Amino acid sequence: MHNINEIRPVFHISDENIKIINRIEKKLLIVQIPDDTKRKNVKIKSKVRSIYSSLAIEANSLSLDSVSDIIDNKLVLGNRKEIQEVKNANELYENINQFDYTSEEDFLKAHIIMMKYFDDDNGGYRNHGEGVKKGDNVIFMAPDSLIVPSLMKSLFNFINDNKDKLHPIILSSIFHYYFVFIHPFTDGNGRMARFWVSLMLTNYNSKFEYIPIEEEIYLNQEEYYNAISNCHINGNVNEFISFMLKIIDSVINKTTQKTTQKKLNNNQQKIINLINDNPHITRNELAKELDITSDGVKYNLNKLAKNNIIERIGPDNGGYWKVNIK
Repeated sequence: MHNINEIRPVFHISDENIKIINRIEKKLLIVQIPDDTKRKNVKIKSKVRSIYSSLAIEANSLSLDSVSDIIDNKLVLGNRKEIQEVKNANELYENINQFDYTSEEDFLKAHIIMMKYFDDDNGGYRNHGEGVKKGDNVIFMAPDSLIVPSLMKSLFNFINDNKDKLHPIILSSIFHYYFVFIHPFTDGNGRMARFWVSLMLTNYNSKFEYIPIEEEIYLNQEEYYNAISNCHINGNVNEFISFMLKIIDSVINKTTQKTTQKKLNNNQQKIINLINDNPHITRNELAKELDITSDGVKYNLNKLAKNNIIERIGPDNGGYWKVNIK
């Protein structure tokens, strides 16, 4: 018999999920993080976009420029609570590497920072009922507050038991959904869910510190809530896993496009376009289209393949080219 004090995630990893994970891993190899000063700027820009987007989902009305100015310690006119929300989130994201994603204690410490100066129960679980409303209708009632501590303990036990068994993206999606399901805090649940997922993904691959996942969720907000809602109905996390894989794949696509476009020469960009149009195109056909020698084509193909931007599927004769970025 199922114990109501425990979270036992129900999920199925489909072949399509595995295919997308493999695609994401290949694209992550392509993402180029610039050196030193530029790296710092890219990191700050990504952090600003993450914070702006995560707060905008929760109806914070400050603009992206205002969020950027607050993080830059500039004076901004606006709602005092909304400005404090940005400062709190910035403190948390700035120190993301100081938290252990497997630690419930660290999780509660992070909530104290996220909700500083707001509620009396920061860093503690709610002691009252919580429901999600759509208009005047309650569409979801979170579990009773009495079992919240044991549900959260079991969720972190699941994370610890499966951190070496499940792919980090799958694990972070499972955490994200079941945390939202438990809805353990009086306030800040959505922000904490998205921050902890960023922490889990950054732990898996440091390049995620430069990739604003929260922005892509914000751009697909309706689908985000629908996926969560459908999982409540279905009693499993499958749809939310698929949604998060799609989101991560999409945002990495945008990042790889930006980084690869900067380092591709004109012929390499044309080769990608020609392969997209016709994956079976031959070297001779490429040479003719580009008006360069077949050695020139070979050089550029090797360069693209080395950087994992394209790959050869099958033999030289009868095989085809696959582009790893869209």
